[in-house]
Amino acid sequence: MAIKLTLNSEKVLEKVFPSTRNGYDPFEVDSFLDSVLADYRTIENNLLIEKSKYDSLESKIKTLESKIKSLEIENERYKARFANIKESDNVTLDNIDLVKKINKYESFLYKLGYNPHTIK
Repeated sequence: MAIKLTLNSEKVLEKVFPSTRNGYDPFEVDSFLDSVLADYRTIENNLLIEKSKYDSLESKIKTLESKIKSLEIENERYKARFANIKESDNVTLDNIDLVKKINKYESFLYKLGYNPHTIK
């Protein structure tokens, strides 16, 4: 968005050249300025479109950054939760089945309104 124009479509449209006896033909100047005016309007419209795209992308970036932060926090919670699991432990199907059962019981307790982590 670093484009800075010194003219805009309105300035081009309102520009009046003094007529002289040996000067340019006013109709030719007007037709040329009409084409310049059309180009300026195209540029201005494209800048508005690009600015709206830029703003929407910027808001998406902010949303994604906040999601990343929340996922990083959640990741740290899981790291802390599973920190006592050793890498050398053999993961067997029995262990996986036990974890699945624990998960089902925890889900059931949550549905009943209890926090399984506070039950002793």
